[in-house]
Amino acid sequence: MRFLTVGALFAAAMATVVPATAATTAHTTRVQHAAHAEHGMHADSVRYASLKSCKDKHGDNVACGPWQLYLHSGKKKTLRDARVFPHDAKGKVMKDLPSPTAVSGDGEYIAYLRQRDDRLVVRELTGKVHVMPATAIPRHTSTADLSFNLSLKGAVLAVASGDQGWLRLFDVASGKQLGTVRKHGSFVGFSGDEDEVLTTRDTNENTTELVTYDLEGHQVKRQEPPQVVAQQNPLALNADGSSVALYSSGSHTLKVYDLDSQTIVSSVKVRFPGDDAPEMIDWTGDHEVTVHAPTGNGSTVHMRIFQIDPRTGAKKLRDSYRIKNAFSYAACGG
Repeated sequence: MRFLTVGALFAAAMATVVPATAATTAHTTRVQHAAHAEHGMHADSVRYASLKSCKDKHGDNVACGPWQLYLHSGKKKTLRDARVFPHDAKGKVMKDLPSPTAVSGDGEYIAYLRQRDDRLVVRELTGKVHVMPATAIPRHTSTADLSFNLSLKGAVLAVASGDQGWLRLFDVASGKQLGTVRKHGSFVGFSGDEDEVLTTRDTNENTTELVTYDLEGHQVKRQEPPQVVAQQNPLALNADGSSVALYSSGSHTLKVYDLDSQTIVSSVKVRFPGDDAPEMIDWTGDHEVTVHAPTGNGSTVHMRIFQIDPRTGAKKLRDSYRIKNAFSYAACGG
């Protein structure tokens, strides 16, 4: 999942918001997103995780209480062992930011830093906890700079450092580190079949490249497409490893760019509530993308999740819910 200021959105899928106090704390509230998947979802899977927002003695919005998991059933669970606040490179706690947290697309897995020892863990809703290696996060790393992303079914965890530029990929079941990309640029998300990742990288010519890697960190494709494609946000990589979905808010069009042919292969008009750009796009089928489209301001965000055929623009509402009074949240699929 990736981080975005709430003012910009709570903005992504398999990636990651805009909420609650979120909309009014653009400089202090971050949002995190995970990919979405309809397959396997049930009433007890996680819809989103969030931190409650409270006012401190100065009237500023701060996170209060532990992370809460909101389920599709309407129930709520408390994630008591998850760290609420990150720390800087010297270990100082940063209480104006949320600690990185992510939910898998199927809502069955949650990645976070364990409060008692700062170990990176992935918890299943069944209660089983997978602990990543003690070396998963290098020493003297600011955890405020990290983003966590879980693949669609929670099998793979991506940990990205925005400042240092590295990307690490882990097998959740074994805790084994699968691969590393030392200078990946910005992590975008997993492919639809979860065996590749898409990243963007800035060039010395002030342009942006799209780069894909396999789970061992080997580069698969690298291309500098038209910047109207590369600089869109969000983006999503199809299971075919070549088709990239993107949304142009200026023209209200959902497009698919093919890395192999270096052409836009489809472009359809699609509008979302409020005419805002979606936060997340994910491929959830060969010819289907799932989109998180939030609206709202103040203390409430109305999240709508749509399934769209990028060839025709046919759109179906899959889920709709409200996130209230959140300092930060991590959303999974509908």
